[in-house]
Amino acid sequence: MTNRDATSKNDRRQSARETARAFREKEHQRQRRNRIFIQGGIGAAVLAAIVIIVLVVSTTNQRATSSASTDVGPKNMATDGIVFHGVSGTVEPVSTAGIPAKSTPSPVATSNADGIAKVVSYIDWACPVCKQFEETYSTQILDLVAQGRATLEIHPVSILDRNFQNSRYASRAANAAACVANYDPSQFLAVQKEFYDNQPAEGSTGLTNSQIKALIVKAGVRDPKVASCVDNESFKSWVTATTNRAIADPSLVNPSSQGFGTPTVLIDGKIWDNSTTLMTLIDHG
Repeated sequence: MTNRDATSKNDRRQSARETARAFREKEHQRQRRNRIFIQGGIGAAVLAAIVIIVLVVSTTNQRATSSASTDVGPKNMATDGIVFHGVSGTVEPVSTAGIPAKSTPSPVATSNADGIAKVVSYIDWACPVCKQFEETYSTQILDLVAQGRATLEIHPVSILDRNFQNSRYASRAANAAACVANYDPSQFLAVQKEFYDNQPAEGSTGLTNSQIKALIVKAGVRDPKVASCVDNESFKSWVTATTNRAIADPSLVNPSSQGFGTPTVLIDGKIWDNSTTLMTLIDHG
């Protein structure tokens, strides 16, 4: 073998070794990239799972917070009703906190141990019979309240939505009552009178939110929060809850009808059944 042949053979061996080394290096790089991709993929999957968990928890908390906030009752209605008493010859609302979320209302006053009659009415602003009751007795009852001889507690409820062509007028009216009690309780009685004076006929669509707001302004309410409360139906959940509580309360069952209806009027915890003159009952107990 010549030197030339040996050199050529060595060159081929060296070339083969370089080729093998380059292949091994490339294979090593490929495996390393695969490990990075796999690890990165696992990391991304874990990160995505964490993000999903955070979003689910956050959404759940937001829903819970939203639900809780709508369950809060209006201010000045700790019993589910707004109470009026006499102050220096005038009728004034009693200030209270709202019912906390998921809590129950305070007990309704029934005792007249102090000599002051406790008049409690459950009314629906869409109810024609409630309108008649107010027109007949409201002025006389409020005179006794102003004199300090009685207190008046008004519970707005919603039982007549079915009579207003799916507009939910009765519920929206009860929400409006809660809005006024919450933001401008001193005008509650004036607003109630406007609603009865302008009560829509059963079988109609009732009043729109714009018409409801117009009546509230006409009664003297100027707080813009009341309008927002009406539009957002901020106390919608409370209206449902307080109505359900009234319907389920056995002490509010009318003996003649064996059910709850509006108006329901109690004097010192006893339902007035029309068999006794109301004002005599209130004034003398």
